[in-house]
Amino acid sequence: MPSTPVLPCLPSSSAPIVRTPGPAGTYPLQRPTYTIPPSLFPHIQTASDHLRSGRTVALPTETVYGLAASSLNPSALQLIYKIKNRPSDNPLIIHISSLDMLQSLLPTHAQPSALYMALITAFWPGPLTLLFPSKSPPPLPAPQTNAIRMPNHPLTLAVINHADLPLSAPSANSSGRPSPTRARDVVRDLDGAEGLGCILDGGDCGVGVESTVVDGLAWKEGGGGYVDVLRPGGLGVEEIKRVVEEVDGKEGMTEIRVHGKPWRGPAKASAVGYTKPTATASQTKEARSVERSSSEASSSKLFPSTPGMKYRHYSPRVPVYLLLPSNSFPRPSTTAASSPSDPSSVLRSLASRHPSPKPRFGLLHYTSSPLFHSLSSDSTGSSVPEATYDLTLIPLGPDSTSAAQRLFSGLLDLEGGEAGLGGVDAILVEGCTDEGLGLAVMERVGKAVGGGGAVGALGVGEGSGGEEGRFWVQV
Repeated sequence: MPSTPVLPCLPSSSAPIVRTPGPAGTYPLQRPTYTIPPSLFPHIQTASDHLRSGRTVALPTETVYGLAASSLNPSALQLIYKIKNRPSDNPLIIHISSLDMLQSLLPTHAQPSALYMALITAFWPGPLTLLFPSKSPPPLPAPQTNAIRMPNHPLTLAVINHADLPLSAPSANSSGRPSPTRARDVVRDLDGAEGLGCILDGGDCGVGVESTVVDGLAWKEGGGGYVDVLRPGGLGVEEIKRVVEEVDGKEGMTEIRVHGKPWRGPAKASAVGYTKPTATASQTKEARSVERSSSEASSSKLFPSTPGMKYRHYSPRVPVYLLLPSNSFPRPSTTAASSPSDPSSVLRSLASRHPSPKPRFGLLHYTSSPLFHSLSSDSTGSSVPEATYDLTLIPLGPDSTSAAQRLFSGLLDLEGGEAGLGGVDAILVEGCTDEGLGLAVMERVGKAVGGGGAVGALGVGEGSGGEEGRFWVQV
């Protein structure tokens, strides 16, 4: 039995939490009200009491479960860092339930731009975090901004509204571990943590990866500015670009960046994951822009303005390998044509490196993919006489959207032996292109590659693992 109270708050179609838009003449999200059914009110009251008293509460959002504390209470925020063992310079995202609450966090007379209001209208509540000027910024060179979002989960919105507190809520897990998308994942990691008042079980998270973080403060009405996606997440970059162009009135007036570099749409897949587009040498103006943005990116690594920019994440306690199938990724130039590259040969090679005589691998794969069909007969080993490994298969679903929902739970289940799987010796993940949520999925897999509980900082200019732990396979 868990020692931290787990309060069941599963959604009910017969008694849902209802959000009602604010008074006539105001923006719908300006000051909405939340009607809480009697069955849930005691648990929401308990969570609110903990938050007002300076304790933390684990609660679900549409992205992942968060470890929440009052954004206005420095001691409560320190509890988050202590419980998670989170680096002190890794910032927190603030969660709100209304635009009135947003306004209370902004400097006097500051107003969201026309672009921000368009993004809010399109995607709030939802998996989009926006950077705003801070009301009380720390001394330079620390970031002068706050990352703020309105989550799309009725339970969490009701808690924020009932407690009347903005909540800072990073993922409810030990720092560096895969993010939890189920209450039982939180229990397994943080149960009994001092300062954790309760865990609200609101069911599985619908999106499954963290929010997309956007810095639109350099956007300029009339063009000439840029919008930077600092962390790809549960909202595709294509969607951000669409709204920017709607506000601008035409394409190309605002530069769209990802991690400070120009973005030209889903990149052609490469053998080390997705390829971030860069400017050509002949485009002098754009080259200067890239050089400038690279300097900004280096600075942001030292003083991150949002989570996910500096530290390693999503690392299980066993090694993780990324398989890049030939139907989505071209053969890398470093792989000789004569090198064994069929999936079974790659897995046998990995097995030979492992100290166990017959290691157990877990594969997170796309439904009915060529890689799945190639390896599915290996799951028992009966059709491969020389098999030197056992293989457990877990589907990620048909596409990157379903993969985002299932990635973290799959990593945790294979690592810890949930659902009768038994702990594996290593985890294999099938790669995908970066269209839609594929960019977010591949970033998280890239940071998990290696596994073994690896944590620590990503050096300035360092990627999320390079080619180590990535294997191209012919399917």
